[in-house]
Amino acid sequence: RSTVRAIGHRQHRGCGWGDDFPAPRVVTRLQLRPAVPSDADFLFSMASDPDVVRWVGDGKPWSRCYFDGRFLRALNPENIRAPDMPRWFIGTDEDRHPVGLLSLIRRSDHIEVGYWVHPAEWGRGYAGELLDLAQDHTYGPPMAAQVYPANSASRRVLERAGFTLVDDGDPMIFRCPPK
Repeated sequence: RSTVRAIGHRQHRGCGWGDDFPAPRVVTRLQLRPAVPSDADFLFSMASDPDVVRWVGDGKPWSRCYFDGRFLRALNPENIRAPDMPRWFIGTDEDRHPVGLLSLIRRSDHIEVGYWVHPAEWGRGYAGELLDLAQDHTYGPPMAAQVYPANSASRRVLERAGFTLVDDGDPMIFRCPPK
């Protein structure tokens, strides 16, 4: 089985992404697709896992009610061009098995990027691949990510993906120029 996959498909309009890929792109292992209602259980399994969300918001697992509200907002197809509207994408492996979440939110001067990888998939490089795909799917303003200083694994992923530290507060802010 090959570990490289070529993709070329319609790109999703919304928070600054292009209409189409200019040409098929070679990516290792992951494909990116928009989240759909049937992804709810997979995503909630991460949102309710203390190890996954310990660096998100207040660090507490999300309740089903809170998750459902966030998920419905991310699925809302009506306001995808509006600022501050989240778009959630699912990274899938060669067998189309979901491995993680990529979140993109268009802000006034940047695109905020976030990512979760399912704990069963940790240590396989998927977080970096999700960031690579995010860079391929966005244009215009730079991307930015927040990370808590103690989250050294996520800091390393961002640095390897070409993000640089622009604010060493708590949380730290990393930016990556548009490609």
